[in-house]
Amino acid sequence: MPFLNKLSGIAKNLGDKASEALEVNKLNSKINAERNAAAEDMRKIGEFFYARHEAGEACDPGVAELLAAIDEHNNAVRETQAEITRIQTESAQNQAARAAQQENARAAAPTLAQDPVMAAATVACPSCGAQLSADAKFCRECGARIEAPVEITENVCPECGAAVPEGGKFCGSCGAKTE
Repeated sequence: MPFLNKLSGIAKNLGDKASEALEVNKLNSKINAERNAAAEDMRKIGEFFYARHEAGEACDPGVAELLAAIDEHNNAVRETQAEITRIQTESAQNQAARAAQQENARAAAPTLAQDPVMAAATVACPSCGAQLSADAKFCRECGARIEAPVEITENVCPECGAAVPEGGKFCGSCGAKTE
């Protein structure tokens, strides 16, 4: 039985401690609520005196210093807001100018049919016939791989007669040595 009595004592002690912690928590919550209410009342007092200051009424010199500091903070806020507006306006203007430049460049760019240099720098897709830049590796219309054109010269493979690119040491068709 002494074991059960000891266990019962421990349980009662734990219950008392839990009850005590709960009560302290409630009191701490009440303290915080009162502090918040007092801070709100202080804010209202400050607003009251600041409104009188803005109306030009004289007040205690200590309070006047604090009110002047508030004026400085408010002026700094207004200046900072004006700077933000200036930056946003400038950014919007720059963005509009860039968009206009891009649109003008697109409008002024010659089409392939108008520019013979551009037309010469294109190749036709072997799969769909779309006109592509000469350095394209894939067709933008159908996705087909574009093989780089091999320049054919007058070199001919001695074994099979296939054309061999200039400087090629072996035939691309049969693999025979060309030199």
